[in-house]
Amino acid sequence: MSGLKNIRNEERKLMMHFYNGIKDLPGVKIYGDFRTDVRCAIVSINIEDYDSAYISDILYNDYGISTRSNTHCAPLMHMAFKTEKQGMVRFSFSHFNTLEEVDKVVNILKDLLSERE
Repeated sequence: MSGLKNIRNEERKLMMHFYNGIKDLPGVKIYGDFRTDVRCAIVSINIEDYDSAYISDILYNDYGISTRSNTHCAPLMHMAFKTEKQGMVRFSFSHFNTLEEVDKVVNILKDLLSERE
């Protein structure tokens, strides 16, 4: 297998590990089709009705986790998902990430949700 295929497989493994860790969390809305292999290693979410920038700021300021928030220069996509005002929090996975880092983010999201109950 080529180096690029190995990198893609590792990124996909991390993305799916994250997706499976959060897909059943109450209050988390995940966007996109995870049944296909034809996708980038990106997971875009929202938490309840919180502004995506607010969630992204918490993740960075309190935990050092970098995400991208808002409308990602893709207004038509956000119109289709009806997220023009809220935006989305985007997690992008790289072969430089580890399963431990993914587990850390999943646990942080679980903690953030439990604080809101």
